Amino acid sequence: MAKKRDTLVPYDQVLPGFEAAYTGETSSASVRKNEMISTLHSDADGNLVRRWCTIPWIFPDKEAGWKKDAWDDTVERLHEMQSKLGPLDDNIRWIRAHITGLIPCDSGLPVTVDELLFAIARGKLERSSFKNGCLCSGIGCRLKTSQPRQAESIRTIRAVLNAYLEGEPREDTIKAHPEATGFIKRSYEWLGAVSELSEVQRKMLDRMFLTIDFFAGTSLVSTGTPFSLEASELQEIEDAGKDLFYDENGRGARLDAEIADEAGLPKIYPRWNPAFQKTFDQLEEPRRKQLYEVCGAIAAGVQTLSDCHHNTFRYIEGWIHGIGTGRLAIPTRKAQTEKQRLGHMLFGYALGLDRWLMRVPLQFLLLDLGHVDLGFDPRNNVLRVYACLGEEVTTVKEWLAACLWYNLVHNEQGGLVRHTDLIHLCEDKGVTVDEWMQSSVQSRYQGGHR
Repeated sequence: MAKKRDTLVPYDQVLPGFEAAYTGETSSASVRKNEMISTLHSDADGNLVRRWCTIPWIFPDKEAGWKKDAWDDTVERLHEMQSKLGPLDDNIRWIRAHITGLIPCDSGLPVTVDELLFAIARGKLERSSFKNGCLCSGIGCRLKTSQPRQAESIRTIRAVLNAYLEGEPREDTIKAHPEATGFIKRSYEWLGAVSELSEVQRKMLDRMFLTIDFFAGTSLVSTGTPFSLEASELQEIEDAGKDLFYDENGRGARLDAEIADEAGLPKIYPRWNPAFQKTFDQLEEPRRKQLYEVCGAIAAGVQTLSDCHHNTFRYIEGWIHGIGTGRLAIPTRKAQTEKQRLGHMLFGYALGLDRWLMRVPLQFLLLDLGHVDLGFDPRNNVLRVYACLGEEVTTVKEWLAACLWYNLVHNEQGGLVRHTDLIHLCEDKGVTVDEWMQSSVQSRYQGGHR
Protein backbone atom coordinates (compact mmCIF):
# COMPACT_ATOMS: atom_id res chain seq x y z
CA MET A 1 0.00 0.00 0.00
CA ALA A 2 1.29 3.44 -0.92
CA LYS A 3 2.43 5.66 1.90
CA LYS A 4 0.18 8.65 2.56
CA ARG A 5 1.24 11.92 0.98
CA ASP A 6 3.33 14.20 3.24
CA THR A 7 4.06 11.41 5.69
CA LEU A 8 7.64 11.82 6.86
CA VAL A 9 10.06 9.01 6.16
CA PRO A 10 11.60 7.33 9.25
CA TYR A 11 14.03 9.70 10.92
CA ASP A 12 16.96 7.32 10.60
CA GLN A 13 16.68 7.70 6.81
CA VAL A 14 17.49 11.43 6.80
CA LEU A 15 20.75 13.21 7.54
CA PRO A 16 21.07 16.44 9.54
CA GLY A 17 20.24 19.32 7.22
CA PHE A 18 17.71 17.34 5.21
CA GLU A 19 14.11 16.26 5.42
CA ALA A 20 12.07 13.81 3.36
CA ALA A 21 8.42 12.89 2.93
CA TYR A 22 6.40 10.44 0.86
CA THR A 23 4.59 11.91 -2.15
CA GLY A 24 1.69 9.46 -1.91
CA GLU A 25 2.64 7.90 -5.25
CA THR A 26 4.38 4.67 -6.18
CA SER A 27 6.47 3.51 -9.12
CA SER A 28 7.18 0.00 -10.36
CA ALA A 29 10.43 1.25 -11.90
CA SER A 30 13.33 2.67 -9.92
CA VAL A 31 13.22 6.47 -9.72
CA ARG A 32 16.07 8.84 -8.91
CA LYS A 33 16.03 12.38 -10.27
CA ASN A 34 16.59 15.99 -9.34
CA GLU A 35 13.67 18.40 -9.22
CA MET A 36 13.83 22.18 -8.99
CA ILE A 37 14.26 22.37 -5.21
CA SER A 38 14.35 18.71 -4.18
CA THR A 39 15.24 15.20 -5.25
CA LEU A 40 12.78 12.41 -5.96
CA HIS A 41 13.56 8.74 -5.50
CA SER A 42 11.76 5.46 -4.91
CA ASP A 43 12.31 3.31 -1.83
CA ALA A 44 12.51 -0.48 -1.71
CA ASP A 45 8.71 -0.76 -1.78
CA GLY A 46 8.30 1.57 -4.73
CA ASN A 47 7.08 4.53 -2.67
CA LEU A 48 8.22 7.86 -4.08
CA VAL A 49 10.12 10.02 -1.62
CA ARG A 50 10.82 13.74 -1.98
CA ARG A 51 13.94 14.96 -0.17
CA TRP A 52 14.95 18.57 0.35
CA CYS A 53 17.59 20.55 2.20
CA THR A 54 16.43 22.39 5.32
CA ILE A 55 19.00 25.14 4.78
CA PRO A 56 17.33 27.88 2.70
CA TRP A 57 18.30 28.16 -0.95
CA ILE A 58 20.46 25.06 -1.18
CA PHE A 59 19.10 23.03 -4.05
CA PRO A 60 20.30 19.90 -5.86
CA ASP A 61 22.76 20.39 -8.67
CA LYS A 62 21.58 18.94 -11.98
CA GLU A 63 24.68 16.80 -12.28
CA ALA A 64 26.21 16.37 -8.83
CA GLY A 65 23.13 16.27 -6.62
CA TRP A 66 23.49 17.90 -3.19
CA LYS A 67 26.64 20.00 -2.76
CA LYS A 68 27.45 19.86 0.92
CA ASP A 69 30.86 21.48 0.49
CA ALA A 70 29.10 24.85 0.22
CA TRP A 71 28.09 24.72 3.89
CA ASP A 72 29.90 27.15 6.17
CA ASP A 73 30.71 26.85 9.88
CA THR A 74 27.33 28.28 10.86
CA VAL A 75 25.42 25.61 8.93
CA GLU A 76 27.72 22.90 10.25
CA ARG A 77 26.95 24.10 13.78
CA LEU A 78 23.20 23.74 13.15
CA HIS A 79 23.76 20.19 11.87
CA GLU A 80 25.89 19.34 14.88
CA MET A 81 23.15 20.58 17.21
CA GLN A 82 20.61 18.44 15.39
CA SER A 83 22.80 15.34 15.60
CA LYS A 84 23.07 15.66 19.37
CA LEU A 85 19.30 15.75 19.81
CA GLY A 86 18.83 12.10 18.92
CA PRO A 87 15.61 10.89 17.24
CA LEU A 88 13.09 13.69 16.65
CA ASP A 89 9.34 13.21 16.62
CA ASP A 90 7.26 14.32 13.67
CA ASN A 91 5.95 17.45 15.39
CA ILE A 92 9.46 18.84 15.74
CA ARG A 93 10.34 17.82 12.20
CA TRP A 94 7.27 19.63 10.85
CA ILE A 95 8.31 22.79 12.66
CA ARG A 96 11.80 22.54 11.17
CA ALA A 97 10.29 22.04 7.71
CA HIS A 98 8.06 25.09 8.14
CA ILE A 99 11.05 27.19 9.23
CA THR A 100 12.72 26.17 5.97
CA GLY A 101 9.68 27.35 4.03
CA LEU A 102 9.75 30.86 5.47
CA ILE A 103 11.01 33.45 3.00
CA PRO A 104 11.56 36.99 4.35
CA CYS A 105 10.31 38.66 1.15
CA ASP A 106 6.91 36.99 1.61
CA SER A 107 3.98 39.30 2.30
CA GLY A 108 3.10 37.44 5.51
CA LEU A 109 5.83 38.87 7.74
CA PRO A 110 5.67 39.41 10.71
CA VAL A 111 2.73 37.08 11.45
CA THR A 112 4.53 34.11 9.86
CA VAL A 113 7.51 34.62 12.16
CA ASP A 114 5.33 34.94 15.25
CA GLU A 115 3.52 31.73 14.33
CA LEU A 116 6.83 29.87 14.19
CA LEU A 117 7.93 31.32 17.52
CA PHE A 118 4.74 30.04 19.15
CA ALA A 119 5.20 26.65 17.44
CA ILE A 120 8.76 26.36 18.77
CA ALA A 121 7.54 27.17 22.28
CA ARG A 122 4.71 24.64 22.28
CA GLY A 123 6.60 21.98 20.32
CA LYS A 124 3.93 21.69 17.65
CA LEU A 125 2.86 23.44 14.47
CA GLU A 126 -0.73 24.58 14.10
CA ARG A 127 -2.72 22.19 11.90
CA SER A 128 -3.70 25.18 9.79
CA SER A 129 -0.64 27.40 9.39
CA PHE A 130 0.16 30.47 7.38
CA LYS A 131 1.74 30.04 4.00
CA ASN A 132 5.12 31.66 4.60
CA GLY A 133 6.99 31.29 1.32
CA CYS A 134 6.85 30.14 -2.28
CA LEU A 135 9.08 27.05 -2.07
CA CYS A 136 8.87 24.57 0.81
CA SER A 137 5.73 25.63 2.67
CA GLY A 138 2.85 23.24 3.14
CA ILE A 139 4.52 20.11 4.47
CA GLY A 140 2.66 18.67 7.43
CA CYS A 141 -0.05 21.31 7.70
CA ARG A 142 -2.94 22.87 5.86
CA LEU A 143 -1.94 26.25 4.49
CA LYS A 144 -3.95 29.39 5.04
CA THR A 145 -3.28 32.83 3.62
CA SER A 146 -2.06 35.81 5.59
CA GLN A 147 -3.46 38.08 2.86
CA PRO A 148 -7.26 37.73 2.84
CA ARG A 149 -9.08 39.09 -0.23
CA GLN A 150 -5.88 39.44 -2.25
CA ALA A 151 -7.22 37.69 -5.36
CA GLU A 152 -10.38 39.79 -5.08
CA SER A 153 -8.27 42.96 -4.93
CA ILE A 154 -6.30 41.92 -8.02
CA ARG A 155 -9.57 41.36 -9.87
CA THR A 156 -10.74 44.80 -8.75
CA ILE A 157 -7.61 46.37 -10.20
CA ARG A 158 -8.27 44.57 -13.47
CA ALA A 159 -11.89 45.75 -13.49
CA VAL A 160 -10.86 49.34 -12.77
CA LEU A 161 -8.33 49.41 -15.60
CA ASN A 162 -10.79 47.82 -18.01
CA ALA A 163 -13.39 50.43 -17.03
CA TYR A 164 -10.85 53.16 -17.71
CA LEU A 165 -10.00 51.72 -21.13
CA GLU A 166 -13.68 51.48 -21.98
CA GLY A 167 -14.09 55.19 -21.27
CA GLU A 168 -16.05 54.85 -18.03
CA PRO A 169 -16.00 58.14 -16.05
CA ARG A 170 -13.92 58.08 -12.90
CA GLU A 171 -16.88 58.72 -10.60
CA ASP A 172 -18.82 55.79 -12.08
CA THR A 173 -15.84 53.51 -11.49
CA ILE A 174 -15.62 54.74 -7.89
CA LYS A 175 -19.31 53.97 -7.38
CA ALA A 176 -18.72 50.43 -8.66
CA HIS A 177 -15.63 49.94 -6.47
CA PRO A 178 -15.80 52.36 -3.51
CA GLU A 179 -13.25 50.27 -1.58
CA ALA A 180 -10.62 51.26 -4.16
CA THR A 181 -11.40 55.00 -4.30
CA GLY A 182 -7.84 56.16 -3.69
CA PHE A 183 -6.39 53.74 -6.21
CA ILE A 184 -8.95 54.75 -8.84
CA LYS A 185 -8.31 58.48 -8.41
CA ARG A 186 -4.56 58.02 -8.70
CA SER A 187 -4.78 55.70 -11.72
CA TYR A 188 -7.12 57.98 -13.66
CA GLU A 189 -4.95 60.99 -12.85
CA TRP A 190 -1.71 59.31 -13.93
CA LEU A 191 -3.08 57.77 -17.12
CA GLY A 192 -5.00 60.86 -18.25
CA ALA A 193 -7.72 60.80 -20.88
CA VAL A 194 -8.01 57.38 -22.48
CA SER A 195 -8.46 59.03 -25.89
CA GLU A 196 -4.98 60.51 -25.58
CA LEU A 197 -3.12 57.28 -24.84
CA SER A 198 -0.34 56.60 -27.30
CA GLU A 199 0.12 53.27 -29.04
CA VAL A 200 3.14 52.61 -26.83
CA GLN A 201 1.08 53.21 -23.68
CA ARG A 202 -1.67 50.88 -24.87
CA LYS A 203 0.83 48.14 -25.57
CA MET A 204 2.44 48.68 -22.18
CA LEU A 205 -0.98 48.25 -20.58
CA ASP A 206 -1.44 45.05 -22.57
CA ARG A 207 1.93 43.83 -21.29
CA MET A 208 0.94 44.63 -17.71
CA PHE A 209 -2.38 42.83 -18.13
CA LEU A 210 -0.57 39.58 -18.91
CA THR A 211 0.67 39.45 -15.33
CA ILE A 212 -2.49 40.84 -13.75
CA ASP A 213 -4.70 38.38 -15.62
CA PHE A 214 -2.59 35.50 -14.35
CA PHE A 215 -2.76 36.74 -10.75
CA ALA A 216 -6.53 37.15 -11.05
CA GLY A 217 -6.82 33.44 -11.79
CA THR A 218 -3.90 31.87 -9.94
CA SER A 219 -2.50 33.33 -6.74
CA LEU A 220 0.60 31.99 -5.00
CA VAL A 221 -0.62 33.77 -1.88
CA SER A 222 -3.43 31.24 -1.53
CA THR A 223 -2.74 28.30 -3.83
CA GLY A 224 0.47 27.07 -2.24
CA THR A 225 4.00 26.05 -3.18
CA PRO A 226 5.70 23.40 -5.33
CA PHE A 227 5.32 20.94 -2.44
CA SER A 228 1.62 21.54 -1.93
CA LEU A 229 0.37 22.14 -5.48
CA GLU A 230 -0.98 19.51 -7.79
CA ALA A 231 1.05 18.64 -10.89
CA SER A 232 -1.48 20.41 -13.13
CA GLU A 233 -1.20 23.61 -11.08
CA LEU A 234 2.58 23.51 -11.21
CA GLN A 235 2.47 22.99 -14.94
CA GLU A 236 0.15 25.98 -15.35
CA ILE A 237 2.57 28.22 -13.49
CA GLU A 238 5.55 26.88 -15.44
CA ASP A 239 3.79 27.39 -18.76
CA ALA A 240 2.75 30.92 -17.82
CA GLY A 241 6.29 31.76 -16.74
CA LYS A 242 7.65 30.69 -20.10
CA ASP A 243 4.94 32.54 -21.99
CA LEU A 244 5.34 35.80 -20.10
CA PHE A 245 9.05 35.96 -19.32
CA TYR A 246 11.36 33.27 -20.67
CA ASP A 247 10.22 32.13 -24.10
CA GLU A 248 11.46 34.35 -26.94
CA ASN A 249 8.31 33.44 -28.86
CA GLY A 250 5.97 33.92 -25.88
CA ARG A 251 3.38 36.66 -25.59
CA GLY A 252 5.56 38.65 -23.19
CA ALA A 253 8.60 38.75 -25.45
CA ARG A 254 6.47 39.58 -28.49
CA LEU A 255 4.82 42.52 -26.76
CA ASP A 256 8.17 43.73 -25.42
CA ALA A 257 9.52 43.70 -28.99
CA GLU A 258 6.50 45.64 -30.28
CA ILE A 259 6.87 48.23 -27.52
CA ALA A 260 10.59 48.63 -28.19
CA ASP A 261 9.98 49.04 -31.91
CA GLU A 262 7.17 51.55 -31.44
CA ALA A 263 9.06 53.59 -28.81
CA GLY A 264 12.46 53.43 -30.49
CA LEU A 265 14.00 51.58 -27.56
CA PRO A 266 16.64 48.83 -27.55
CA LYS A 267 15.57 45.28 -26.72
CA ILE A 268 13.62 45.25 -23.49
CA TYR A 269 14.95 42.94 -20.78
CA PRO A 270 13.27 42.24 -17.43
CA ARG A 271 14.90 44.17 -14.60
CA TRP A 272 16.11 40.95 -13.01
CA ASN A 273 18.03 40.06 -16.19
CA PRO A 274 21.68 41.28 -15.99
CA ALA A 275 21.33 42.52 -19.57
CA PHE A 276 18.78 45.10 -18.41
CA GLN A 277 21.26 47.17 -16.40
CA LYS A 278 23.88 47.04 -19.15
CA THR A 279 21.37 48.25 -21.73
CA PHE A 280 19.94 50.86 -19.36
CA ASP A 281 23.40 52.32 -18.66
CA GLN A 282 24.06 52.73 -22.38
CA LEU A 283 21.03 54.97 -22.88
CA GLU A 284 21.84 58.67 -22.65
CA GLU A 285 18.62 60.60 -23.20
CA PRO A 286 16.85 60.89 -19.80
CA ARG A 287 13.30 60.25 -21.03
CA ARG A 288 14.32 57.15 -22.93
CA LYS A 289 16.13 55.85 -19.84
CA GLN A 290 13.04 56.44 -17.70
CA LEU A 291 10.74 54.75 -20.21
CA TYR A 292 13.11 51.81 -20.56
CA GLU A 293 13.11 51.44 -16.77
CA VAL A 294 9.30 51.29 -16.75
CA CYS A 295 9.26 48.70 -19.52
CA GLY A 296 11.88 46.59 -17.76
CA ALA A 297 9.87 46.68 -14.54
CA ILE A 298 6.66 45.55 -16.25
CA ALA A 299 8.55 42.85 -18.16
CA ALA A 300 9.92 41.53 -14.83
CA GLY A 301 6.48 40.97 -13.32
CA VAL A 302 6.41 40.58 -9.55
CA GLN A 303 9.50 38.43 -9.17
CA THR A 304 7.99 36.94 -12.35
CA LEU A 305 4.72 35.45 -11.03
CA SER A 306 5.13 35.69 -7.25
CA ASP A 307 2.15 37.69 -6.05
CA CYS A 308 3.15 36.55 -2.54
CA HIS A 309 5.91 39.18 -2.64
CA HIS A 310 5.45 41.98 -0.10
CA ASN A 311 5.67 44.63 -2.84
CA THR A 312 3.06 43.15 -5.19
CA PHE A 313 0.58 46.01 -5.10
CA ARG A 314 3.27 48.68 -4.97
CA TYR A 315 4.79 47.17 -8.12
CA ILE A 316 1.45 47.22 -9.93
CA GLU A 317 0.74 50.80 -8.92
CA GLY A 318 4.25 51.75 -10.03
CA TRP A 319 3.62 50.22 -13.46
CA ILE A 320 0.44 52.26 -13.87
CA HIS A 321 2.23 55.44 -12.87
CA GLY A 322 5.06 54.61 -15.25
CA ILE A 323 2.72 53.99 -18.18
CA GLY A 324 0.92 57.26 -17.56
CA THR A 325 3.89 59.52 -16.78
CA GLY A 326 6.89 57.75 -18.29
CA ARG A 327 8.54 57.54 -14.84
CA LEU A 328 8.53 54.56 -12.50
CA ALA A 329 9.07 56.40 -9.20
CA ILE A 330 5.91 57.90 -7.67
CA PRO A 331 6.63 61.32 -6.09
CA THR A 332 4.00 60.90 -3.38
CA ARG A 333 5.46 57.61 -2.19
CA LYS A 334 8.57 57.76 -0.03
CA ALA A 335 11.25 55.54 -1.52
CA GLN A 336 12.66 52.55 0.37
CA THR A 337 10.06 52.65 3.17
CA GLU A 338 9.17 48.97 2.73
CA LYS A 339 12.81 47.95 2.65
CA GLN A 340 13.42 49.90 5.86
CA ARG A 341 10.39 48.33 7.53
CA LEU A 342 11.57 44.83 6.72
CA GLY A 343 15.16 45.54 7.67
CA HIS A 344 14.21 46.96 11.05
CA MET A 345 11.79 44.10 11.70
CA LEU A 346 14.30 41.41 10.76
CA PHE A 347 16.99 43.06 12.87
CA GLY A 348 14.68 43.11 15.88
CA TYR A 349 13.76 39.45 15.50
CA ALA A 350 17.37 38.42 14.91
CA LEU A 351 18.58 40.43 17.91
CA GLY A 352 15.88 38.94 20.12
CA LEU A 353 16.69 35.38 19.05
CA ASP A 354 20.41 35.97 19.48
CA ARG A 355 20.09 37.32 23.02
CA TRP A 356 17.47 34.72 24.01
CA LEU A 357 19.91 32.03 22.91
CA MET A 358 22.61 33.72 25.00
CA ARG A 359 20.27 33.63 28.04
CA VAL A 360 20.33 37.43 28.34
CA PRO A 361 17.25 38.53 30.31
CA LEU A 362 14.86 40.69 28.31
CA GLN A 363 14.94 43.42 30.93
CA PHE A 364 18.69 44.01 30.69
CA LEU A 365 18.66 43.81 26.91
CA LEU A 366 16.03 46.56 26.76
CA LEU A 367 17.94 48.65 29.31
CA ASP A 368 21.08 48.42 27.16
CA LEU A 369 19.19 49.31 23.98
CA GLY A 370 17.87 52.42 25.70
CA HIS A 371 21.38 53.85 25.64
CA VAL A 372 21.99 53.26 21.92
CA ASP A 373 20.47 55.29 19.09
CA LEU A 374 20.09 52.87 16.17
CA GLY A 375 17.77 55.21 14.29
CA PHE A 376 14.87 52.84 14.98
CA ASP A 377 13.48 50.91 17.93
CA PRO A 378 13.73 47.08 17.71
CA ARG A 379 11.82 46.70 20.99
CA ASN A 380 8.53 45.34 19.60
CA ASN A 381 10.08 42.42 17.75
CA VAL A 382 12.50 41.67 20.58
CA LEU A 383 9.48 41.47 22.90
CA ARG A 384 7.72 39.09 20.52
CA VAL A 385 10.67 36.69 20.58
CA TYR A 386 10.96 36.58 24.35
CA ALA A 387 7.21 36.47 24.99
CA CYS A 388 6.60 33.68 22.48
CA LEU A 389 9.58 31.50 23.39
CA GLY A 390 9.19 31.95 27.13
CA GLU A 391 11.65 31.19 29.91
CA GLU A 392 12.12 27.44 29.42
CA VAL A 393 15.16 26.57 27.32
CA THR A 394 15.55 23.03 26.01
CA THR A 395 18.07 21.70 23.53
CA VAL A 396 15.28 21.22 20.96
CA LYS A 397 13.97 24.77 21.40
CA GLU A 398 17.51 26.08 21.22
CA TRP A 399 18.13 24.27 17.93
CA LEU A 400 14.83 25.39 16.37
CA ALA A 401 15.38 28.98 17.49
CA ALA A 402 18.88 28.90 15.96
CA CYS A 403 17.43 27.54 12.71
CA LEU A 404 14.87 30.36 12.60
CA TRP A 405 17.62 32.88 13.35
CA TYR A 406 19.67 31.51 10.48
CA ASN A 407 16.79 31.82 8.01
CA LEU A 408 15.89 35.37 9.00
CA VAL A 409 19.51 36.49 8.83
CA HIS A 410 20.99 34.50 5.95
CA ASN A 411 18.12 33.85 3.55
CA GLU A 412 19.16 35.25 0.18
CA GLN A 413 15.60 36.25 -0.66
CA GLY A 414 15.06 39.23 1.61
CA GLY A 415 16.96 38.09 4.72
CA LEU A 416 18.87 40.51 6.94
CA VAL A 417 22.00 39.73 4.96
CA ARG A 418 20.46 41.81 2.15
CA HIS A 419 20.41 44.86 4.43
CA THR A 420 24.15 45.43 4.65
CA ASP A 421 23.93 49.17 5.35
CA LEU A 422 21.68 48.53 8.33
CA ILE A 423 23.96 45.78 9.65
CA HIS A 424 27.03 48.02 9.40
CA LEU A 425 25.21 50.97 11.01
CA CYS A 426 24.23 48.85 14.01
CA GLU A 427 27.68 47.26 14.23
CA ASP A 428 29.18 50.75 14.42
CA LYS A 429 26.91 51.39 17.41
CA GLY A 430 28.11 48.16 19.03
CA VAL A 431 24.96 46.09 18.42
CA THR A 432 25.27 42.82 16.50
CA VAL A 433 22.89 39.92 16.01
CA ASP A 434 25.33 37.01 15.79
CA GLU A 435 27.02 36.92 19.19
CA TRP A 436 25.55 33.55 20.13
CA MET A 437 26.43 31.90 16.83
CA GLN A 438 29.93 33.36 16.79
CA SER A 439 30.65 32.07 20.30
CA SER A 440 29.03 28.74 19.48
CA VAL A 441 31.15 28.26 16.37
CA GLN A 442 34.27 29.30 18.25
CA SER A 443 33.56 26.70 20.93
CA ARG A 444 33.49 24.03 18.21
CA TYR A 445 37.05 24.88 17.24
CA GLN A 446 38.24 25.09 20.82
CA GLY A 447 36.59 21.76 21.54
CA GLY A 448 38.51 20.11 18.74
CA HIS A 449 35.58 19.52 16.40
CA ARG A 450 37.53 20.74 13.37
